[in-house]
Amino acid sequence: MSLQGTKGEEYIDAFPRFKKWINECICCHRKGYDPNMPENISVVEGNVGAKKIRQYFEPLSVNEYKLCEVCAKLVPTQAKKPDLKNIPKK
Repeated sequence: MSLQGTKGEEYIDAFPRFKKWINECICCHRKGYDPNMPENISVVEGNVGAKKIRQYFEPLSVNEYKLCEVCAKLVPTQAKKPDLKNIPKK
C-alpha cells in the first residue's frame, strides 16, 4: 500500500526527523510505524509527533532484511541468507 500523497506522507515530509520511525518493506513498499516507537519521540513536541504518526500509519514490523512479515514468508530462505561458503573462488 503506497501512502504517497496521503496525510501521512505529507506529515513525514513536513517533519523529516520522524522518518526514522517509519518502516518500509523493500519488497511490497508498504509503510508503517515502528512498533517499538516510544510515546514521546521529540523533546519539543512531546507526544504529539508519535500520536500523529500512529494516527496516519499502522504498525509495521520489518526483519533484518527490511521485509514485512507477509513478504518474509514469500521470499525463499535461500534468498534471505546466502551461503557464502559455496561461492566459487577465482
